[in-house]
Amino acid sequence: PEPHNFSDVMELKRQLLFCCISLLQLLHCRSEHSSIGFATVALCPDISALPSRHAKSKMLCGTACSANMDCDLFHFTRTTGLCYLGNSTCEGLRLWTNGPCVSYKSVRPRVRASAEPIAEQLSLKMLYRFGTHGLENAADPSKYRLWSGSATTIDAQGAHFVTKLTSYLMAATPCFESVVNKGNKFSFFVRAKHPMDIDGTYVAFRQCSGNNVAHDFYTYNRNYWHQVFWPADGKYYLSKSGNVFSKSSSVALVSTGLTYDADRNHVFGDARQLEVGQQPQRRQLPVHAAGGFPGDAQYSVQGSMSCFALSTRLLTQAEFVQLDNWCKQV
Repeated sequence: PEPHNFSDVMELKRQLLFCCISLLQLLHCRSEHSSIGFATVALCPDISALPSRHAKSKMLCGTACSANMDCDLFHFTRTTGLCYLGNSTCEGLRLWTNGPCVSYKSVRPRVRASAEPIAEQLSLKMLYRFGTHGLENAADPSKYRLWSGSATTIDAQGAHFVTKLTSYLMAATPCFESVVNKGNKFSFFVRAKHPMDIDGTYVAFRQCSGNNVAHDFYTYNRNYWHQVFWPADGKYYLSKSGNVFSKSSSVALVSTGLTYDADRNHVFGDARQLEVGQQPQRRQLPVHAAGGFPGDAQYSVQGSMSCFALSTRLLTQAEFVQLDNWCKQV
């Protein structure tokens, strides 16, 4: 027989190689899809708001969801071949409605490889170490990235605040009423450096959609304070620690944690209920802020903050120490 043309032989080899690679990719995707696992849910996608893609089968639609770190919920329409990808976060579920549709939801949460390991260990929903991660949320880089007021600076030592209206950090935190609401357990942690005689905001949550839960965690008059508004009660509650600072303008490093156990809070194990009633005339702010208050410069930390964290459970003293040690790694 006549010898094969060299170019024809190379083209055949390339096609065989392409087929092998495609088969390996398909096997990998099937393995990933099966390892994640989906269960049926009666949710219908908002087809006018959710992006769609064409898929040849439900399995390939699920594979596309598995490969997307922001996806844990999908719907496949066989008649049109359209695949809708979404997620089951509070914000994401606004694009889905209860109905007769058969959709598929991941049976266990996705863990981002880029998240810091300590975030999973301590159930952290927010974790900021400004010197190494800037404004990124190290617990989940895809969510709650902060933005900075023009008078705030970020460097290797942390976030720095001054007494100006534009010195603060903020983030949009949709649906946080499900995290910091009455009856829940959660913890705050702050590592900062500032004068001891300030009235300074560490963190505040305002106007959580649905019920207007509000929180302030701050330092004032030698104490740590926690102010919270529960809409169901129609009241503000104010608690403080025992005197932990000397009344001095000298600058010092502070590392503090607050835990909230359903309806009681503890700062260093010594929180005392002080006040129930009308809102103290202190501040008003939407969403979540740290280090200062837009619109009121007097509540600036007037120093620096190197770390802030929010956990969805009660952290122990040893875990606060673990978090503090992690924050020192700059």
